[in-house]
Amino acid sequence: MTFRRFLISLFTLLFFSLTALPGSYAQSDSAKKMMASGFTETHFDNLKSLNSNSDDATPFVSPDGSTIYFSSYRNNGKPALFRAKHSTGLEWGNAEVFLQLPGKEGISAISIANDGKTAILQCCNRADALFRSCDIYSANIDNGALQNIAPLGKNINSEWWEGQPCISGDGQLLFFASDRKGGEGGSDIYMCSKSGSGEWGNPVNMKFNTSSDELSPMLGSDNQTLYFASNASGGQGGFDIYVTYRKGDNEWTQPKNLGTSVNTSSNEMFFFVPTSEDGVYVSSDRAGGQGGFDIYRIVPNPIKAKPKFIAFNGHVLDASTNLPVRTQPDLTLAVSANSDPLTNTGSTREYKTDAPIGKAIRVTAGADGYVSGNIEVQTPSEFDPNGFSQDIKLTPSKVRISGHTTSLFTNAKITAKVLLEEVDDNGNTLTTQSVESDQDGAYSFDAKPFTKYHISASAKDYQNFFAVLDIPLKREAVVSVVKEIRMTPSDIKPVMVKFDYASADLLASELPQLVDFIKKVKGNPNVKLEVQGHTDDRGSEEYNKELSERRAKTIDEYLLAQGVPRDQLAIVVGFGKSAPLEQGISDEARAKNRRVEIRIVGK
Repeated sequence: MTFRRFLISLFTLLFFSLTALPGSYAQSDSAKKMMASGFTETHFDNLKSLNSNSDDATPFVSPDGSTIYFSSYRNNGKPALFRAKHSTGLEWGNAEVFLQLPGKEGISAISIANDGKTAILQCCNRADALFRSCDIYSANIDNGALQNIAPLGKNINSEWWEGQPCISGDGQLLFFASDRKGGEGGSDIYMCSKSGSGEWGNPVNMKFNTSSDELSPMLGSDNQTLYFASNASGGQGGFDIYVTYRKGDNEWTQPKNLGTSVNTSSNEMFFFVPTSEDGVYVSSDRAGGQGGFDIYRIVPNPIKAKPKFIAFNGHVLDASTNLPVRTQPDLTLAVSANSDPLTNTGSTREYKTDAPIGKAIRVTAGADGYVSGNIEVQTPSEFDPNGFSQDIKLTPSKVRISGHTTSLFTNAKITAKVLLEEVDDNGNTLTTQSVESDQDGAYSFDAKPFTKYHISASAKDYQNFFAVLDIPLKREAVVSVVKEIRMTPSDIKPVMVKFDYASADLLASELPQLVDFIKKVKGNPNVKLEVQGHTDDRGSEEYNKELSERRAKTIDEYLLAQGVPRDQLAIVVGFGKSAPLEQGISDEARAKNRRVEIRIVGK
C-alpha cells in the first residue's frame, strides 16, 4: 500500500495513485537554522514484534505503560486496532487484534485518558456516522474490551472527514484533524474543551495551521505541549513532526521542527510520548522497514534535549509613576548570548514574545523624555504554561533650566528674583521654585519632562518678566534648557494716548505724558517702539481699521517731529476695534478703547 493510500485510508478511506505523492522537500536555510544542533544522539528501533508487511501506525501506550495500541492494515487491507503487552523489559510481545469492526466499517486510531477507561476513537463507514464518513467516537474500556462506542455528535463531527483524535490526560481537551471547509489548508488540527456539564464545546481551528496539511495531534502529559505532523515546506521530508507550546486558550508558540533526531527525508507521523519510559514512538515509511509504514521507538527521548520556548511578556514603564511611558518607545528583544532577535508580537509599550527556556534575554528600550535602558532576564529552566513576565522601567530625564537676567537695552547683568511655576493644563500652579540670580545674573532650576512651566522675574527699576517654557523631550540623562531673561527698564513705561470719538487729532491734554515719554526714549537710543492704534466698537470694521491707522500715524508723526529717530519707530499699526481695552458699550468703556498705545518692544 502506498503512503498516499495509507494516509488517505486513515482519514477518508479513499485511494489515490502514487503520482499524488508529495515529493521530497529541499531543506531551506531557515529550516536548517531552526533545526538547532545539540540533540542527544538517538537510536531508532524498528518494533518488529508489532510491524507487518502492511502499514502499521497510530501508536498509543496506555497510561499505566502496560499496553501499546496501534492500527494496522494487515488483515486484507482493512484498518483494525491491535495491541501488545510487555514481554521483557521494554520489549513488546506479539500483536493481537484488539478491535475489528464488521463489514466495511473501519477503526484506525485510539486515545485513552489517564483514568484508563475513557477512550476516543476514529471510525469510518459506520451506520451512525454522518454521511458514512470518518468521525470521532467515544467509548469505554471495560475488562480489556471497548464498550459503548458512540459518535460524539454534530458538535464535533461534520459531513467532512474527522480523525486521528487525541484526548488530554484529564479528559477535558480533545484534539483532532479534519479537512472540513473553512480551514487553513487541506487538513487542519482542531481543539475543543469539555464544559462543566460534560458536553464538548465547538471545535476551534488552531492558529498555527498552515495552507499545507497538519495531522495526527498528540498532547503531552503537561497539557501544554502539542506534537503534530505537517508537510509544510522547509522541513526534512514529506511529513515531519513539529512541536508547539500552549500559552493561552488558543495561543501557541511558533511550531518548531523536531529536526534530524526524529525526522528524515521520508514521512514521519503519529508521534507519541509515553510517561512511563525514556523513549518516544513514531510511525515512518523510511527505508529499511518491514512494510509501508512501521512503528519505531526512538531512544533516548530526543525531545528532552530540545530547547523549549516559553511565553515572555512585559511593559515599558515610567520608573517614577509605574505607568506606561508617556511617549512611543523603541524596543528590541534578543537572546543575550548570540544577539539573535526575538519577534515582538505585542506592542512597544506591552511586549510579547516566545523566549527559549533557560536562556538570558535582553530587553532594550528608549523613549523621548527618558533615559534609554536595558535589562537582562533569565528565562525559567522548565516550561510554565502561564509564561513569565518582566517589565522594563525607564527613568525620566532630568531637566536643568538655566540662564541670565540682563537689561534688554544695555546687556547689564541684573540681580533678580526668578520664579519657576509648574502648572496644569488650565494654568493652575502646582509647585513653585524661587531663586535669586547671582552677581553675574546667573540662575538655575531642576525641573521635569512632560511638565508645563511658567517662568517670571522681578527686579528693582525693571518691568516684571513672564514667559511660558517649552521643555524638549530628549533621550538624555540631563536635558539642558537655556532661558535668557531680558528685562525692560521700568522707567520707560508704556503710554496710552486718548482720542475723541471718530477723531484722529491729538488732544492737548495728552501732550504732557508724551513729553516725558519722549525724553526717556531719547535718553535710551537703543530702544524700539511700537505704536498701536485702536477704536471703540461703533462703526464698520473697514471704517475703524482706517481710523485706527490714522490715529497711529498721528502719534508717529508727532514723535518724529519731536526728534525721535525713524529707526526707533519699529512698528506703526492699526487694530481697529479688534483689541478693546475694556469690554462693554458704556461711554466710559468706549472712551478707554479710543486710544493709541506706545510701548517698548525691543532693542
